[in-house]
Amino acid sequence: ALLIPKLPHSIRALVILPTGRLSVLPFEALVKGKKIADKNFETFPYLIDKYNIRYEFSASLILQKNARELDTSTPAILLCAPVEFPGNSNLPDLPGTQSEVAEISKLFADGNMKASVNLFEKANESLIKENNKGEFNLVHLATHGVVDEYNPELSRIFLQSTSAGEDGNLFSGEIYNLRLPANLVTLSACQTGLGKISKGEGVIGLSRALVYAGARNIIVSYWSVADESTAELMKEFYRLLLQNRDMDAYATSLQQAKIRLRQHKEYSAPYYWAPFILIGF
Repeated sequence: ALLIPKLPHSIRALVILPTGRLSVLPFEALVKGKKIADKNFETFPYLIDKYNIRYEFSASLILQKNARELDTSTPAILLCAPVEFPGNSNLPDLPGTQSEVAEISKLFADGNMKASVNLFEKANESLIKENNKGEFNLVHLATHGVVDEYNPELSRIFLQSTSAGEDGNLFSGEIYNLRLPANLVTLSACQTGLGKISKGEGVIGLSRALVYAGARNIIVSYWSVADESTAELMKEFYRLLLQNRDMDAYATSLQQAKIRLRQHKEYSAPYYWAPFILIGF
């Protein structure tokens, strides 16, 4: 009752401003109702079934974003997937991300919308740093990410390196200095929504850096995710997003994509669909 208060039946959307350890809890995976004896994940009455849920760091950030003009131009997406990583990085390759970005790109192409696909060495650090003209209002990074809870500025997104001046690590400290005026930045990566919990500030990590860089909405994850299920979730999310252009499009599209993913028996457990959350308003 403390985490899930009684709400009017007409409510279909929730904006949550969590604090402390609640900042790393996906409320979508909470079960509403009496104790359930059935162990079938597919039948649990999760909050995701009733509400589209988004998160925000603070009320002041909501006001700042409302003052910022929303880009209402035709969707255009920048897609990056390094796919393979150096042996000394101890990072496993992500072969599923190659088909993930290819199929997302096809969704945009079928609708005569712009999509730039960058794989392997093309998915490099310089590409993101130079994307400051607002050419793409959607940015999708399908790669590894790591959050340093003790030194948030060392949190990073792993990309490729094509020059001596870039090491392929896009650090949180570098993101703060970027201009990334996108309606949505999606980090299809591991544990990108975590960070150091600071009193009164929420979680300080990659997501906060992206907000300061100009991203209006962000999709990040709370834990390490499975390659195949993530690809399925992301493809379904963008398919729904391109059909839904209203103000709640990001939240409702992610909600429906999660519901459809968990209808597959092998992906019905929250492990597969719950980690990805939407930060933004």
